[in-house]
Amino acid sequence: MSETNPAPAADAGEVSETEARLARLRAVVVDARQVPMSASCMVNRAEVVAMIDAIVAGLPEEIERSRTVISEQFTAHAHAREQAAQIIEQARTEAKEIAGVSGVAREANEYAAATRHQADDEARQIRIEADTYVDSRLAEFEASLQKTASQVVLMREQLSKRSKLDETDVQALPSI
Repeated sequence: MSETNPAPAADAGEVSETEARLARLRAVVVDARQVPMSASCMVNRAEVVAMIDAIVAGLPEEIERSRTVISEQFTAHAHAREQAAQIIEQARTEAKEIAGVSGVAREANEYAAATRHQADDEARQIRIEADTYVDSRLAEFEASLQKTASQVVLMREQLSKRSKLDETDVQALPSI
């Protein structure tokens, strides 16, 4: 079985490699030949185990992609803070340059305050958008992990039932 690792999903609507592998695994089980007069089916154990192993092997990559997204958002936050600081410093410098005339100084102080307020609002908005984006990506990743874990548990239960393994046999099986 050959598995390729495509580039990280650029869009939240794209299916991750783990989700695609799970879909293929589900298709193998759904399309498996049914055991007559039974709810069980016959699957190639080596193929299913290899698919599960590929899914488990891909999880660290999914986690690393999530960490990359978080790191990128942290960098975006830092950049936004730097820009806000530059805007504020620029406003202060301009205000000092025109402070010689009282009317101009008053206007400069008002402009500096408005600029600072605008910069704070923009930084707050960027922070909210970045946090929302990171939260949505983490929620998708969490859902994917939960789905994977529940499917693995279900498949192990099905294998156990199909093979009529007793509790000691099931405990002897490797756990994830």
